[in-house]
Amino acid sequence: MSKSLGNVIDPLEIIDGCLLSTLIDKLKEGNLDENELKRSIAEKEAEYPQGIPECGSDALRFSLLCYLT
Repeated sequence: MSKSLGNVIDPLEIIDGCLLSTLIDKLKEGNLDENELKRSIAEKEAEYPQGIPECGSDALRFSLLCYLT
């Protein structure tokens, strides 16, 4: 994950859920150039067409632990 590439997701967005429009607005607030911004928006739209559903902190912790092992 890299903030300069626009592919970072805030853990609170996973815990509380987040709309696609909010994800795109965060990208636009960053310092991406126009080409990277377009690419990042397209990736978010493909990966999260309905946004990020709420999953809670326990599910996030469990997922991160499973990923690390």
